Amino acid sequence: MKRVAQTLLPFKTEIMPKPLDATALAGLTLVLELMRAVFPKATYRTLRKALGYSSRKTVQRHLETLVLLVVAGGEHLDDVRILSADHGFVRLAGFDPTKPTQLKDFLYRFHQATDGRALAPEEDARLSHAGEATIRPEGPGLRALDDMLPLTLARSCTQRAPRATLDIDATILAAAKKTALRAYEGTRGYQPQMAFWAETGMWLADQFRDGNVPAEFGIRDFLQRVVACARRYADTLRLRGDSALYNEDALTWLADEAHVEFAVSADMSEALLAKCLALPEGAWQPYESLSGEPTEERQYAEVPDFVPGWRRTYKKHTQPLRYIAIRVRGRQRDILEGDDARWRHFAVVTNMQWQGDRLLRWHREKQGTVEHAHGVMKHDLGGGCLPCGRFGANAAWWRLNALAHNLLQLLKRRALPDDMQRMRPKTLRFRLFHMAGIVVKHARTMVLKLSETHPCARVFIEAREVLAAMAREAPA
Repeated sequence: MKRVAQTLLPFKTEIMPKPLDATALAGLTLVLELMRAVFPKATYRTLRKALGYSSRKTVQRHLETLVLLVVAGGEHLDDVRILSADHGFVRLAGFDPTKPTQLKDFLYRFHQATDGRALAPEEDARLSHAGEATIRPEGPGLRALDDMLPLTLARSCTQRAPRATLDIDATILAAAKKTALRAYEGTRGYQPQMAFWAETGMWLADQFRDGNVPAEFGIRDFLQRVVACARRYADTLRLRGDSALYNEDALTWLADEAHVEFAVSADMSEALLAKCLALPEGAWQPYESLSGEPTEERQYAEVPDFVPGWRRTYKKHTQPLRYIAIRVRGRQRDILEGDDARWRHFAVVTNMQWQGDRLLRWHREKQGTVEHAHGVMKHDLGGGCLPCGRFGANAAWWRLNALAHNLLQLLKRRALPDDMQRMRPKTLRFRLFHMAGIVVKHARTMVLKLSETHPCARVFIEAREVLAAMAREAPA
């Protein structure tokens, strides 16, 4: 035992040679119980086979350790030592968290060819090549991990939803890795494409990509995958996106084959800009900002006679897409510039018939859903700190963070009170997960003792009861 003298505050410190039966992570056990309720053993057996492990329990321990790590606030594999040092939490969890070297090996195994072989360096170099945009195929490990996302959605949707709003957006992950390629803005890293279900706050799908792969590349195939997934849970689908989705094949498929309603930012071509500039002044109307206040600095107008030179334009019985122009100016920009230079023009293309200002506000709400969720993934969880230079390992790390995000949303929707529904992960950590407790054994039963004065003690107990009932449910 080592004793440290009193310093600024009136107490002394003793470092004990034996671990204490106490925990600073009592609430984190809710995430572990949720995983046990959502993921059947067959899920881990599939992952075990895909990664070449001999034991399902080993794979389950690795995956549970990684999810607990990022939910607790860890960004690096070495941070798992903090979990292991919390003796009380280890006793409650019932297993020792995986060591950093084993976690690294676990992630490395996702760096596979499509047939499950470990990728050789020369094969890896051919799949990620500067100056050539390609979407790398996923190995069996990543595919097995991808099958776990729908399990969280199935448990969130206790009944079929009448509508699903799908927000599609790519994000750039900066990474100082030798193998990382440069994105369009000059950042070296990766650019995963993501699909978000706005009503549930959960990820539908992700596609990890090299940084040099534009968001528009292969967008139709990605949308087909997303729509097929969403139709399992919802009747009517609506989709929002930025100009990366302004793609003839993608929008034609959405409108004419998938029958999905959408609003997408359009490329401002010379022909479209000319139509916008030719609109009479009386056609422009102010529309409300997201705060609900109309402003003269932001106006919209219908573009009634613009038809792009797409193949679908010349097909019989094809309903033309609708274009809504937007013009924006600074509050004092007209003081410094002439009338012809003070407006900036944008446009939205849609197959919906909503009133223009309502449609534009709805389209802009994407900034508060998928873009906000990107920030949560990169800053509140561990998605912004990639573990290594191997593409497959980084893809697995990003997908595990998406899985952790969905698990937290599922925990809030099914087991936590209404006033906690909008809490970010860092708030949940402070209020619930990082809750102190003492672990004792009494009459052959382990007991977690919590302080009655802690505001979330009752929340914790009630959530455990909900999760126990959830584990007995048949998955949808």
